[in-house]
Amino acid sequence: MIMPSTLPRCLRVLVASLLALLPAARFTAAKDPWIEVRTPNFTVISNAGEKEARKIADHFEQIREVFHSAFPKLRTEIGKPVVIFAVKNEESLKLLLPEYWETKGHTHPAGIYVPGEAEHFVVVRTDVQGDNPYEIVYHEYTHALVHLNYRDLPAWLDEGIAEFLGNTEIREKSVQIGKIDSYHLQELHENKLIPIDTLLQVDHNSPYYNEQNRTSLFYAESWALVHYLMLDPDARRQQLLTKFQNAWSASGNQVAAAQQTFGDLQKFADRMGAYTRQDRFYVGNFDTVSRGNAQGYASRTLAPAEVDAQRAALYVYTRRFAEAKTALDQAMQEDPDLPIVHESLGILAYYQQDWATAETEFSRAVQLHSTNYAAYFFDASSQMRRRHTNINDAATVALLETAIHMNLQFAPAYAALSSLYSTNPESHEKALAMGRKAIDLEPGNLQYAVAYSFELLTVDRLADAKVLAARIQAAARTPQDRQLSQQLEQAIQSRADYNAQLAAYKRQAEQQQRSATQPTSMATIVSEHGATALAAEAPLVDKHAKETQYAVEGTISSADCANGAVGKVVLKVNSSGLRFKIVDIKQLQIAEGNKDISDHAPACADWKGRRVRLYFYQLKDKEFAGELSTVQFF
Repeated sequence: MIMPSTLPRCLRVLVASLLALLPAARFTAAKDPWIEVRTPNFTVISNAGEKEARKIADHFEQIREVFHSAFPKLRTEIGKPVVIFAVKNEESLKLLLPEYWETKGHTHPAGIYVPGEAEHFVVVRTDVQGDNPYEIVYHEYTHALVHLNYRDLPAWLDEGIAEFLGNTEIREKSVQIGKIDSYHLQELHENKLIPIDTLLQVDHNSPYYNEQNRTSLFYAESWALVHYLMLDPDARRQQLLTKFQNAWSASGNQVAAAQQTFGDLQKFADRMGAYTRQDRFYVGNFDTVSRGNAQGYASRTLAPAEVDAQRAALYVYTRRFAEAKTALDQAMQEDPDLPIVHESLGILAYYQQDWATAETEFSRAVQLHSTNYAAYFFDASSQMRRRHTNINDAATVALLETAIHMNLQFAPAYAALSSLYSTNPESHEKALAMGRKAIDLEPGNLQYAVAYSFELLTVDRLADAKVLAARIQAAARTPQDRQLSQQLEQAIQSRADYNAQLAAYKRQAEQQQRSATQPTSMATIVSEHGATALAAEAPLVDKHAKETQYAVEGTISSADCANGAVGKVVLKVNSSGLRFKIVDIKQLQIAEGNKDISDHAPACADWKGRRVRLYFYQLKDKEFAGELSTVQFF
């Protein structure tokens, strides 16, 4: 999304960075009042004057309606605020995005799109000239909607779609999409095309995406390829775009998918070259009666502290923490009792993983009656990261419920509440409902899908978890995604093995009960609580080497592991509790999933409410169900 400011057409980048404002630069910026204009779906912050701010706001609303009308199946409810910095010139933009002026030869953007966990930011210049001065606005909003509906699109497709739809023209009673971009055609006519196999593999770190002398051609060729796939009659008849997406989803290899869809890539490149040299192109036209309401939007002049706090949030989401702190130090001097200032202080601490400070700042924002749902969500999330919370932490639950009440479309709050509900067997159905809602709101978020799959395993819906795991594996693109998928596959296999062992032991226990030859107290535990007998493969204590090891799952309702005394753990299984004995806490093996964490395990007091599988040996002491050997947290 990089756009050279010297060109008549915009090229853009997804990433944005901000530098600390020097005193002189800050003094210059302070001369310009910052106006806020609010629409039903956007917030515009501008130093270009109220008229320009209203115009930008109106165009965002109109293009949103265009997308809704032209693509009714495309989701347009982002679920998070979209804050638009509409700045008056390149100098103002440089203060917000200095990174692009720090490196020699780097393209200077005229607009960027920055997605965040609680809000999205767009930064645009209002003085861009050309046949369609609002192309940058449409381009950036296209990115917002595309990222909402799809995840991890190839760079060429992501930018090609934004270029294609960004060149939309809104008329009095009609809309035209896919207009021909003369600048792109000129680039394609004057330069040798990027080889198709190279174009397909360009990513955000590629020189074609970042270097000023290469980005123009990359954007032009990406635009041409999308224009061909979207509007060429033969390409539409063959459904080439759909076929490519299906082939890519199946293989995960773009070049292989392109060869399968387009055939010989050299011949396809020749076809694309001929396409760009033709005299006439198809465009899309449809009628619309929707118009904006620029004069009806609420507006006000922002206080300096508000502007600094908004800038700081943008700095945080672009990982410019030093600049964020500089802006927030100034905001605290200007108005220390403004909720948004503490919200941004909390965001800064949160992204620096300083959970204690984050909780303090968000709690302060809540005390100051913040009207921002994000303050309540991040307050709860900070608490959950600081300690092992569960559904009994009423204050944390109340914060998440408040966030949801304030914003019914905010997926992270549903996901967090799902994790709390999962700590109690009696609220697993609520956990599933909250997890399902988070997935529905952000279907591209694999972390939500993985968490939901683990909850399915907890309630022993193994078949459903396997189906979802297969979809997750197919969608995994990044190393992090693949690691999540592998962890889920391991958990599914572990659960399947456990179920098989449990079924085998239950059959054995039933046979013993029928023969009445060996009625033991352990058999009673097995039949009533679902424990399973295991071979003690690596006993921690020699005296157990020849004994049978058992395992049972549940939620810890209390734990006492004081050194120098016999430890006790009470496990809640269904509606009853089992008491277990810890002879030596130092000899107890503790695991998180399949990973041994004995050397850095959570304190015993933090075990309460955790879902676990306990491995134990039988005792003659009737007070206890057994002596613990291993605690495995889920």
